[in-house]
Amino acid sequence: MSEENRRITLGLGDVSDRSELGVYYIDMRPARVHYSPNIWGGGFDEHGVPTIATPEGVAHSPVNIAQYGFILHADWLTSRDAGVLGALQACMAAMNLLAAETPQGLVWWHEHPDHRYGIKAPWASSMAQGEAISFYLRMFQTTGDDALLFRAREAARFLSLDVGEGGVRRLDANGDLWFEEYPSSEPSLVLNGFIYTMFGLWDLWRVTREEPFRADFNRCVRTLERNLHKYDVGYWSLYDQLKGELVRYYYQKNVHVPQMAVLHQLTGLGIFEEYRARWASQITPLNFFRVQVMYRVRPRIRKLKALVS
Repeated sequence: MSEENRRITLGLGDVSDRSELGVYYIDMRPARVHYSPNIWGGGFDEHGVPTIATPEGVAHSPVNIAQYGFILHADWLTSRDAGVLGALQACMAAMNLLAAETPQGLVWWHEHPDHRYGIKAPWASSMAQGEAISFYLRMFQTTGDDALLFRAREAARFLSLDVGEGGVRRLDANGDLWFEEYPSSEPSLVLNGFIYTMFGLWDLWRVTREEPFRADFNRCVRTLERNLHKYDVGYWSLYDQLKGELVRYYYQKNVHVPQMAVLHQLTGLGIFEEYRARWASQITPLNFFRVQVMYRVRPRIRKLKALVS
């Protein structure tokens, strides 16, 4: 084992490095309220699989399905209810239908352009890949179907494809490894999507114990050690690096803070506990008001800076 691998795995608890995956790292069950009524403008199809609204009507989204699958999987671990298992299998079937087999691996294409980041369709998302991996592996352990493990590996193989070649993998000027939730031409570096991708890689290492998955995870840990400070503005956290958007209250409380807690558990590195505590302490009424004001002010400041430059 390399010195870097030894350093990063020292902090692992008795749960987060077991081959049996269990409940997803962030318990998605509190987000169940978002599915009824569905805040994404969709609903559920005739099989009980969640949908989202698109310009052409309702459609399936791999991230939406995977996260709902994490909710159902957590329920099933507790209840072992046949109805819950049936709903899980319906979600799995929908994910299979959405997946595309390519020479570079299994991928879930987004069929509509993303105007915010200027991405033309079709495009891939590392967050979709990572959450699909985590969902497939949990379903593999639930059903014993080896085909699901194979598909999780194939989804991870796509993570090797560079953004410039239509993939999601990017090296920055310092050689740090990123996985892009939104593979824009100029690096967007969305924090939460990057971390969800890391969770998929860690799950694959837990299940297979194959070093390439842990090696990429460890490289991502080093990336965060060097770059987390760029997401902190002193009173709140940022969503990305391209637009410098402040996250919504929900993201600060239910995504960034829990993600830092999980990374601290997985690695034992103090930097993640430091940011967990910092971002959690920033969730105050005064800071929330400040963020609401800055949603209006920061875009104007960026425009002024652009005019001056």
